[in-house]
Amino acid sequence: MKVLFVEDDPYTCELIAGILDTNRYAVDIVADGETGLEMAIQWPYDLILLDVMLPKLNGIEVCRQLRSRACQTPVLMLTARGASQDVISGLDAGADDYVVKSCEPDQLLARVRALLRRGGEVSSRPLLTWGDLCLDPASAQVTFQQAIVPCRPREYTLLELFLRNPQRLLSRSNIIDNLWSFDDAPVEGSVTTLIKDLRHRLKAAGMAADPIETVYGLGYRLKPGPSKGGAGAIASSRVAAVAMGESSSTAKVQAALQAAGAKFRASWPQRLATLAQAEQAIQAGDLSLKQLQEILSQVHKLAGGLGTFGYDQAAAIAETLEQSIRDQMHQQTHWSQHCLEALDSLQQELSPPAPPEQHRAPATEPVKHRE
Repeated sequence: MKVLFVEDDPYTCELIAGILDTNRYAVDIVADGETGLEMAIQWPYDLILLDVMLPKLNGIEVCRQLRSRACQTPVLMLTARGASQDVISGLDAGADDYVVKSCEPDQLLARVRALLRRGGEVSSRPLLTWGDLCLDPASAQVTFQQAIVPCRPREYTLLELFLRNPQRLLSRSNIIDNLWSFDDAPVEGSVTTLIKDLRHRLKAAGMAADPIETVYGLGYRLKPGPSKGGAGAIASSRVAAVAMGESSSTAKVQAALQAAGAKFRASWPQRLATLAQAEQAIQAGDLSLKQLQEILSQVHKLAGGLGTFGYDQAAAIAETLEQSIRDQMHQQTHWSQHCLEALDSLQQELSPPAPPEQHRAPATEPVKHRE
């Protein structure tokens, strides 16, 4: 399954793309709305994950233009916590669902799966089978005659592609488009190697029959399946797959979240310096509209990142500051003391040292800042 992720904050991108990649979604990432719109029109994505505030073209307008062009790809909007107006605007523009950036990874993945099912791309059957070969999307495990087949991630996604498209002839370019992100696309010879690896993997698991047919000069397709094993064998296989798959997938997601969280926290000194420069320019009254727009963009990214990584109090302050800047841009009045106080509070929230008390976060477990 291939996802287009349109988000301009690199830390949020790394976190959410890491969650999706760990769960075997191929992800293309773009950082502005215009490029996102072009990519969504040009390529057949299974899902579009779309931030609201983006450079060049905001997410609401991207969604509206996609629907006006009869694009039916499911759209999942990313919103800040409590941004009810963004939710309403996104749904009115044609988005299928929304999720806040600070949600649990399991909730994000559940909403992704639900939209894929709603879009008709995902089979309603809980298991994908070819004779005694069984792939369980819920646990991301493959079994043959109740025994786990330890596939590499790309082998798994290739097998899933064949099982979901049993009547379809897939060219090498089709396979590349479905399995690799745009920036990571290999040469077509890599597909031949991957097909060979998957065949070897299945043969090593005890499969005498090769499920993949080569159509020379055109591509590959799944052969008609042999008779399946008994229902009891399939049920036992699924139980074993779930038991082994959940712990493995959870560990990988935890590792991805920890790594992304560490990088996000490492960015704070630079962000604090940017906020300090903004405060000096505000107090000096030397701030152009262009600078104001850049500050707004930086504060929006910071608010989204803080919410994503579980810093709820700091995120709330950043959202207050963001709204104050928006008010300033619309009203073109002098900066209010409330805005300067919010800026100062945010700087204090992000300044070291951090207290040792643990903060709520599902995987990164950042420390909690001042109440």
